[in-house]
Amino acid sequence: MRQRVFRLTMDEAVPGPAPEGADSRVTVKEEDSPWEQACSSWESSCHAQELCRLRFRQFSYRDGTGPRQALAQLHELCRQWLRPETHSKEQILELLVLEQFLTVLPAELQAWVREHHPESGDEVVMALEGLEKDTGQQASVYTRGQDMHSLVTEYQGASSECQSLQLLPRVTALKCEPPELCQENPGEVSAEEAVSKDGLFNAKQETFEEIQQGAEASGAPNRDCVPQPPGTSVCTDRTVVHMNTLKDRHPGDLWARMHISSLEYAAGDITRKGRKKDKARVSELLQGLAFSGDSDVEEENKPEGHPAPKRLKISNVPEKNWTKRDLKPNFPSWSALDSGLLNLKSEKLNPVELFELFFDDETFSLIVNETNNYASQKNVNLEVTVQEIRCLFGILLLSGFVRRPRRGMYWEISDTDQNLVKDAIRRDRFELIFSYLHFADNNHLDQKDKFTKLRPLIKQMNRNFLLYAPLEEHYYFDKTMCECFDSDQFLNGKPIRIGYKIWCGTTTQGYLVWFEPHQEESSVMVDKDLNLGLGGNLVMHFADVLLERGQYPYHLCFDSFFTSVKLVSALKKKGVRATGTIRENRTEKCPLMNVEHMKKMKKGYFDFQVEENEEIILCRWHGDGIISLCSNAVGIEPASELSCCADDEEIHQIAQPSIVKLYDECKEGVAKMDEIISKYRVRIRSKKWYSILVSYIIDVAMNNAWQLHRACNPDTSLDLLDFRRYVAHFYLENNANLSD
Repeated sequence: MRQRVFRLTMDEAVPGPAPEGADSRVTVKEEDSPWEQACSSWESSCHAQELCRLRFRQFSYRDGTGPRQALAQLHELCRQWLRPETHSKEQILELLVLEQFLTVLPAELQAWVREHHPESGDEVVMALEGLEKDTGQQASVYTRGQDMHSLVTEYQGASSECQSLQLLPRVTALKCEPPELCQENPGEVSAEEAVSKDGLFNAKQETFEEIQQGAEASGAPNRDCVPQPPGTSVCTDRTVVHMNTLKDRHPGDLWARMHISSLEYAAGDITRKGRKKDKARVSELLQGLAFSGDSDVEEENKPEGHPAPKRLKISNVPEKNWTKRDLKPNFPSWSALDSGLLNLKSEKLNPVELFELFFDDETFSLIVNETNNYASQKNVNLEVTVQEIRCLFGILLLSGFVRRPRRGMYWEISDTDQNLVKDAIRRDRFELIFSYLHFADNNHLDQKDKFTKLRPLIKQMNRNFLLYAPLEEHYYFDKTMCECFDSDQFLNGKPIRIGYKIWCGTTTQGYLVWFEPHQEESSVMVDKDLNLGLGGNLVMHFADVLLERGQYPYHLCFDSFFTSVKLVSALKKKGVRATGTIRENRTEKCPLMNVEHMKKMKKGYFDFQVEENEEIILCRWHGDGIISLCSNAVGIEPASELSCCADDEEIHQIAQPSIVKLYDECKEGVAKMDEIISKYRVRIRSKKWYSILVSYIIDVAMNNAWQLHRACNPDTSLDLLDFRRYVAHFYLENNANLSD
């Protein structure tokens, strides 16, 4: 019977051959030599080179006593692995490429290739090509009839539960210790010599007998048991079961190197001086092999050597059925009557009354109460009144068309407008009120809401905007920006690109119906099961807002940020018509003509497909550019003629589908609102971050009031400047000297 003698140093346990006919014993010897001496003695072996590579890769900064020492150890480890004194540059490059190539291979191929110990990438390629040709063999090349080799794992200062020397059956051990390192007389070692001073290597006789029984049951040759010194700690049976289970998953040398040898290398340079420092780290590594979360029952039920089959993701969404035909919508026609606008026309409201449809008495009372409450929290007796807040609003509106470099100059320069300001309110009083202007109670703020200090005002404005909004068939939903150079939000393609991003829904003429400042965790709540994303959720919420006024067949338009086939289908189920541009990756594999191919066609060419199950059309049209649209309400017919300038600067008539024409008519709603607001924007700002948004809300309310004024007085309406001046002068003239 062949004998294997184990030479256990402070860093590794390496099996080596023993003379024929010798007694089967385990020789355990403690050596204080560092890992550098052991690694250099194995340079002639391919396994020694692999061990040096693992040490280099698993080196930790904590293994060195300082940054300089850690760098020096890394240099030495890399030198022992690559051996530049014996290898050329090409050989070192080949080693690095070979390592990376083995890393990218599948796990089962990695284990098989490493068993063959390739020395170059060409050898790996030849071996893999040979494996592919051998179709009669199974994917796994490991056999279960291998001889049992002893694998010893050394670790420093581990917990008493796991301090043992384990022999794993059917695992190929790390080999190639030179013969001169082996003990010539293994039988001369006593029990006292076998156990190190620190009690590093402990084993249990019964545990090894149980492992041997498992090896005999699997067909592995039997070995004599290793003698167990008295007074050693016990390794639990559960740990042995788990180690053998992992061994079956990772057969051969690969498993031993990955899960056993890595423990000793990860601990660093284990010397007498550094043992205490490494105890905790080695213990953590051993606990990592305890495989928490896996039960014994689950491991036993799994078949050996066969990984669990991967579960394929099955989509519950049926495939789309696209057909080339025109859309046949089944929505009712629009026949709603805007009774609210008729009432406004009959009342003949002036500009101030129109503006106070939105900033009504309830809103002014909210501002007064929260401002006084905030001032009292700061131990300031402010006692602001509604008349003073109206004076403040008059000055803010005045700053939109009478601009001064500093707001103090509104009380310094003598002219008609400045005299109004001086007579209305003192400068110090204005500054005091403006600094304490508040809209929410600081004691009842929602920390999840970024705009919680403005939330009461935003809710009040959205309620009033919707209440008096013109009842129209078409609405446009898009995003806009409130200018603020302190914000990190950026929106390309807009006149204002830096500031607070605001989601808004408007009429085709620019009346703002609903808005919501953008934040990472949106406060908009919709059905999460729809899985529409941020843009889709916002559009669905806006549709719900419109439906609060009545179940009318509204038609929403939006751009490609929001549009998807799923969103258009969800809106159709709500009874809302929808049309929008759509991105290529959201077309649900619709077989439209390729964009590059369509660019070669003449302008006016279009392609379209209809989804049979949901009656949704996708159309791609070549106009000034290539545009793709999706709709559940409008199709191709009736097509119209559009004048277009060709490359030769001649004007030609090209075909324009009905879906394209409708979208072009509706998409300017938000742009018109931005244009109106930008003309006479409030210029006075405070140091509070939300003062910019307050100014934006005032400008939006002025825009909506002017939109209603034009709708009620189509022939005798004021322009925007006169309308704004009327409101500002009214607030300043009728509230003059009230603060005195």
